[in-house]
Amino acid sequence: MGVNPEPQIVELPPLDRRADVGHVNADTRTVDLVFSTGAAVDRTDYWTGKRYREVLSMDPKAVRLDRLNAGAPLLDSHSSYSLDSVMGAVVDGSASVSKGAGRASVRFSKRAAVDPVFQDVTDGIIRSVSVGYRVHKFEESQGADGVLVRTALDWEPYEVSLVAMPADVGARVRSGDKGTDVNLCVIVTREVSEDTSMATETKAAPTTEPPATPATRAAEPAAPAAPAVDVAAVRAEERARALTIRTSAKVVGLVDEAFVDGLIGSDKSLDACRAEIINELEARQRKTPNTDHRHTAGIVAGEDERDKFGRGVGAWLLHKAGLAPQFARLAEQGKVDKLEDPGEYRGLSLMDLARLCLDRANVRTRGLDKMQVAALAFTTRDGGIMQSTSDFAVLLENVMHKVLQMAYGITPDTWRRFCAQSTVPDFRASSRYRMGSLSVLDSLTENGEFKNKPINDVEKATITATTKGNIIGITRAMIVNDDMAAFTRLLSMLGRAAALSIEADVYNLIGLNSGLGPTQSDSQPLFHANRSNVSTGAALSAAAIDADRVVMAQQKEPNGNDYTNLKPSILLVPIGLGGVARVINISQYDPDNISGASSKATMKPNVVAGLFADVVDTPRLTGTRRYLFADPSQAPVIEVAFLEGAPAPVLESQDGWRSDGAEMRVRFDYGVAAIDWRGAVTNAGV
Repeated sequence: MGVNPEPQIVELPPLDRRADVGHVNADTRTVDLVFSTGAAVDRTDYWTGKRYREVLSMDPKAVRLDRLNAGAPLLDSHSSYSLDSVMGAVVDGSASVSKGAGRASVRFSKRAAVDPVFQDVTDGIIRSVSVGYRVHKFEESQGADGVLVRTALDWEPYEVSLVAMPADVGARVRSGDKGTDVNLCVIVTREVSEDTSMATETKAAPTTEPPATPATRAAEPAAPAAPAVDVAAVRAEERARALTIRTSAKVVGLVDEAFVDGLIGSDKSLDACRAEIINELEARQRKTPNTDHRHTAGIVAGEDERDKFGRGVGAWLLHKAGLAPQFARLAEQGKVDKLEDPGEYRGLSLMDLARLCLDRANVRTRGLDKMQVAALAFTTRDGGIMQSTSDFAVLLENVMHKVLQMAYGITPDTWRRFCAQSTVPDFRASSRYRMGSLSVLDSLTENGEFKNKPINDVEKATITATTKGNIIGITRAMIVNDDMAAFTRLLSMLGRAAALSIEADVYNLIGLNSGLGPTQSDSQPLFHANRSNVSTGAALSAAAIDADRVVMAQQKEPNGNDYTNLKPSILLVPIGLGGVARVINISQYDPDNISGASSKATMKPNVVAGLFADVVDTPRLTGTRRYLFADPSQAPVIEVAFLEGAPAPVLESQDGWRSDGAEMRVRFDYGVAAIDWRGAVTNAGV
C-alpha cells in the first residue's frame, strides 16, 4: 500500500467532550455517568488552523484511566481556576471502558454551595457531562468523504465536569479549547487504500479485556507522562492570567471593568483574550470615529496591529480594483469572508501605500522620486530588513491570492459532476486498489466446517500529481501608474486558467483513443469490448439508453464472483445532444412515441424517466458519442487528486530578479487518471 511517513510530534491543548448523567443515588450522593462514547467530532488544529475529524478509540487499551480511578475532580464547567469550582470527585476505581463507552461514578461534596447543583442533577435538570482529556497518540488517515481523520489511540481523561446543556444535544457539541496548556502528542499517518471506508463514529465491540496495565503499555511508544495537578501553581497561573488581561486592556485604553472581568472569568486563552480586547476596541472606535486627521496612527499591539494594517489595506485594494461587489455576493453565499471597512486607508494610491510601508519600517522617503520609493518598497521589510520578501509585496500577494481564489472558485466547470476527488501526499505515484467480492456464502453441510474465504486486492491503478503554473511580474511602473485593476485582471485570468486546466485535462483524458479513453495497464483503452463497457451503437433515445443501462448492470466484480449491478447516475453528452438528453430524462412518455400517438392511452411510457441525477453537456465533446457514469462516490472511474493541503492554486512571491519589481508565481499541483472502468459505459451513437 505504500510507505507510511515518519511519526510527528505536535503540541495540543486540553480537550473536552459532552456526555450524559446517569443513575443518581441520593443517599451516597453518587452519580453514575457515561463520560465518552468516542463519537466523531469536527475540530481545528491548535497551531495550523486545519480542520479535521477526531475519533476517540474506545478500546480499553487506548484509554489511560489512572487519573480518573485515583479520584479525579468533578468540576463546574471545566473551571480549574478556583477550589470553589470543585464539586466532587470520581469514585476511586470506578472508571472503566467497555461496550464502546467510558463509564464512571462521581461523589458530590457535602458543601452547602454544592447542594443546589446536586439537587438539579437529582431532579434531571442538569444532565450534560463533559470530560477533559489529553491525547498522547493519534493515528491520522483520510476519511471516505475526503476529511482528515485523527483517531486517538492513546488518550487520558483527567477530569469530569458538569456543564450547561449544549446547543445541539444530539450532536454532542464540543466546548472550546481551554487555556494555553499544551501536551506533546505523537501523530502517526496511516496510508489508506481508496476503497477503505473510514467510519465517522467509532464504537468498540463488546469486550471482556481488562484495562491496560503498565506492563501491557511497555511495548507501545513512550508518551510524555501527564504532570500531577499542582493546586498552588494553578492558582498562581490564574492570578498571572488575570493581571495580564487587565494590563493588556489598560495599555490600549480599554477601561471597561465589566468587559475585562468577563474575559477573566471566561475559559479563553490569553491570546484569545488579547484578540477580544483589540476587536472590542475597534468596534467602539467605529461607533465613535476619530475625526482628528492629524493623528492617523493605529493602536500598536505587536502582531495584532500588523494584521489589522494588512486587513485594512487589503480591503481597500479590493475596493480600489472594483471587486468589492463580487466579494460581497460571495460572502452572502458563505464562500468567502466578508470584506472589512478599509477605514483610514480608503482613498490611498499604490504609491501612498508604498510610502506607508516604508514609514512603518523606519525608512525615510523624503527627497526620493516615485521610482526610487517603489524600488525600496519592493526590497524592505518591517524593521528595515533587506533582500527578502518585502511587506509591500506581501500585501499585494495577499490581495492577489484572494482574487486568484475567487476567480478559481467561480469559474464554471463540469468535471466535478462525474469525477471523484481525493488527495495525494506527494508527487510519487499513489496506488488505488479495487477489491474483489465474496459473492454468496458457502453452504454448510451437517457437521461441516466453516471455510475461510479470502478477499484479495485484484486490481491496481495509480494516480500522480504534477505541477502547473506561471510567473507574472509586478513592476515599479505599474505601482507608479496606480493600475490596481491591471493586477486583478491578470490574477482573475490565472484563476480561471487554473480551473479550466483541470477541465481540459479530464476531457483530454476521455478523448484519447478516439473517445475510448486512456490506455490502461493491460494495453487496452478504458472503454473496450473486452471489458463489456461498450454498448452497440445507437442514436440517443429512451430505448438506447435503457440498453446502455443493462450493459452497465451486467458488469462483473474484479474477481468475477458477482454482478456489480451498478446504475447510471450521470449522462455525459456533446453540447449538441444536451437538449435531447434532458427531454428524454424528464419525459413521462417516450419522446419517440409521442408524435404519432392520438391519446395518452396509446403513448408508450418512458422506461428511463428520471434515470439520471444529472445530465452534463459540454462543447469539449463532439460527434455523437455519449458516456454513462455511475455515482462517483460508489464506483469512481476518473479521479482528480490534489496535493495534500493545496486543493486550489497557490500564489507565492519573491523580489524580482528578471523583472523590475516583484515576481509572483501561481502553482497548482494535481493529477488526473482513470482508476477503474466498471462504473462507466460508452455508446458511439450514430
